[in-house]
Amino acid sequence: MKTKFMLSVLAGLVVSASAMASAPASYDTKFNVSANVPDSVKITDPDGRPVTEVDVVLEAAPSGKMEAEVRDLKLWSNNVADTAVQLVMDDAGVATGDAFTLVNTDGGTMKSMTYKINTVIEGADAQYFNNSGDSNDYTLTVNGTHAELPVAFQFTSIDNYDTLGQGLYTGVVYANVVANP
Repeated sequence: MKTKFMLSVLAGLVVSASAMASAPASYDTKFNVSANVPDSVKITDPDGRPVTEVDVVLEAAPSGKMEAEVRDLKLWSNNVADTAVQLVMDDAGVATGDAFTLVNTDGGTMKSMTYKINTVIEGADAQYFNNSGDSNDYTLTVNGTHAELPVAFQFTSIDNYDTLGQGLYTGVVYANVVANP
């Protein structure tokens, strides 16, 4: 009986304290704070922070192609029980099966540049993404509380730069990493 009474008093005090808590009458900034720990596979920086957007600029290379490389990224999963993942590269969200394409409208004329993407992983063969919607499978390595795989992305034009019309070509590619079914 004494325990029930004490619990009732304690519960009453907690409810009363929360009911009396209110926002101050005046403040400069209100922060609405929450945390969402991802349970899915992501592309991250070396510290495991999700990378949601990367600017890639292809430049004329000694190979004669337009090229760019993005290093210091990882395929990352908080699930150490399932390390098989799949990466899908999708040109502008349509996965048409067509070549990846950048466009240029300088001078009122539509020009395009096709390109391919490949991933480079230390000690493994490169895996290629030649068309929108292409996918490749990877196996992550368990590292304590997560699984990861360092990866670099290489972007290379199909045509030599001296055959392309001058100007700024732009486009978007989406990368989607999922646990391998």
